[in-house]
Amino acid sequence: MSLSSIQLDAFVAVSKARSFSAGAKALHITQSALSQRILNLEQELGSTLFIRESSGIRLTELGQKLLRYCQMKDSLEGEFLGEIGTLRSKSLSGLIRLGGFSTVVRSILIPSVTPILHENPEVQVEFFTKEIRDLPRLLETGEADFILLNKPYEKQGVENVELGFEENVMVEPRNRVFRENVFLDHDSEDSTTIDFLNYQKRLPKSWRRSYFDEIYSIVDGVLLGAGRAVIPLHIANQKKGLVVSKNFRSMKTPVFLCYYQQAFYTSLQMRVIKDIKLEAPKLLKST
Repeated sequence: MSLSSIQLDAFVAVSKARSFSAGAKALHITQSALSQRILNLEQELGSTLFIRESSGIRLTELGQKLLRYCQMKDSLEGEFLGEIGTLRSKSLSGLIRLGGFSTVVRSILIPSVTPILHENPEVQVEFFTKEIRDLPRLLETGEADFILLNKPYEKQGVENVELGFEENVMVEPRNRVFRENVFLDHDSEDSTTIDFLNYQKRLPKSWRRSYFDEIYSIVDGVLLGAGRAVIPLHIANQKKGLVVSKNFRSMKTPVFLCYYQQAFYTSLQMRVIKDIKLEAPKLLKST
């Protein structure tokens, strides 16, 4: 059995857009024509690929596997064509997509990967900064090839590589009046401060939280005296205006590189895995 490229293109378009109408628009065909291609593909495979819900569509387990197959096929094809286009140059080419939470994307993930970009002008890269709870979906839907998480992603077929630890500390502004009973977090669902205080086995008598959306806004808030915050030491050490409170013990949180296991990896994918495994542990330990 061979799968029709026209049907696979329709499947990928719907998967990326998460909408049949948007997928049809991307392919410049009618929605009915696209729906027929998806139906033919599902009949060919003997199983459904999408689950239609009130909030939109999502991939079935088989749909997720098929999407990873399509992406792997496209990556290998792109690498092959890139080699031809550069007369078999040793430089890499292709697109790589990486996701992580805010404390690791800018300080760990980007520095680990940018040397590849300097050495290989044809390489394209997309970085995604998401809340930890949203990152696994990027991997499942194929929006990201690699993600960084603070715990293993326990799903069949996913490789989890422990890179090291973020050492979380309580910081406050140096030589500035600040609100001692206020702690800055990302949003109301962010449990960083609560987990950190519970780790101390003591809670302040009176305290509340304010929300600054992402880590560097939180850092700015602390510097301006809006409150204290729990942040990784590798970020705290980059800011001269911050001081680590000696009244709290640090708490280590692991960092994992997560990606789906594949029968074949492109040279670019192998280089990304190699560089992150080599550079990220050094950056996490930086003081």
